[in-house]
Amino acid sequence: MLVGLLLAGCTSTVTGTASPADPAPTTAPTESGAPTEPPADVTPPPPRGVGTVLESHRIAGATALIPPLFADRTDTCYPSGPFTGAADVEFGYFPEGTAAHVLDRWGFVAGWGQCGQTPDGGQVTLALAVELSDPDSAVRAAEELAAEQAVNGFEPAEVPGVDAPALLLADGGLDAVQVFVPVGRMLAYGYHEAPAGEGIEGAGRLMAEQVRLLQAFTPTPQAEVPALPADPLGLAPVTLDPPGAFDDWSGPYDLEGYLRLAIDPGRERELLSANGFRGFYTKQSQEGDQYFAVALYAFPSVTETNRVYEAFAELEAAAFGGTAFELPAIPEAPCFWFDAGDGTFYQRCYVGFRTYLASVDVGGLAAPNDVSRMNELLPAQRDLIDG
Repeated sequence: MLVGLLLAGCTSTVTGTASPADPAPTTAPTESGAPTEPPADVTPPPPRGVGTVLESHRIAGATALIPPLFADRTDTCYPSGPFTGAADVEFGYFPEGTAAHVLDRWGFVAGWGQCGQTPDGGQVTLALAVELSDPDSAVRAAEELAAEQAVNGFEPAEVPGVDAPALLLADGGLDAVQVFVPVGRMLAYGYHEAPAGEGIEGAGRLMAEQVRLLQAFTPTPQAEVPALPADPLGLAPVTLDPPGAFDDWSGPYDLEGYLRLAIDPGRERELLSANGFRGFYTKQSQEGDQYFAVALYAFPSVTETNRVYEAFAELEAAAFGGTAFELPAIPEAPCFWFDAGDGTFYQRCYVGFRTYLASVDVGGLAAPNDVSRMNELLPAQRDLIDG
């Protein structure tokens, strides 16, 4: 199950595929405003487009999940998800003018981020993995980013077991730790807040897991990124096109990548693995004030599809607080509405047929009982998987 509607703040894309709307610049301005040219030995990044979105989805599965490491970080937060431009990474993670030029100089390709926070929002943990030109570039980027972030009270620190630049801010009974670890062509960044005296140890745990995942990850060679398969399992044609332009969350994911979008990664890993999960495809978009997410899961047979269908419905009602409602167009469909907490509501409904299970989300609703869009979209999704 997708975490709510992971839509706001994402770059829009060309309808029908996962791709940013505007190409990223090949150079970024320094604080003086002059462009920063990459060194001659840096492998040029691929053009920002479908391939870099797909590479970010590959990186998702190699980015540390926060809740298994820190049980109190139960709430999702921003920044998280796909990044296909260095400026987007800077906007999400770093002060203005301190990161984009570094990442672009060292051949930024794509990245993925995870964010977890305590329910009161008082403590946050971030994990970010970015793909750069080559191992030497990752080392240089780690050093330069750490130097740029050593401001506003952050001072150099050592994290046991991590031979990489780190920074600590101890203030008001709270530790904030930043760590920058090169792993081959990849750069792992971690940010961890904890009570005074606990930040260094927590940051070490975070980075140990992040390094473990990246050591098992093989970045796509730059020249091959544009040719990454956009729909390896052929799921896009049976996934409904929601209204509006697709964002960078849209596209295919393997199991580990999908779990970075999941409400409860632990339970969903167990459930999907036990039922022969074959693949996942999502299309997410925005039209006006409304947000949409369509998710399609593929399984080996109708038996597994039905098991997951029933389990998801139970989790929505029992574990995640969804309020059930009946959709006039398909009364038997499991449907739930949720309070988004900002004066709006979102709805989620499920349909399944043969080897496919699909969910449709509609968000940004002024009233939980406004079923006008869902009444159109869910039958259209059902008809697609019915064939």
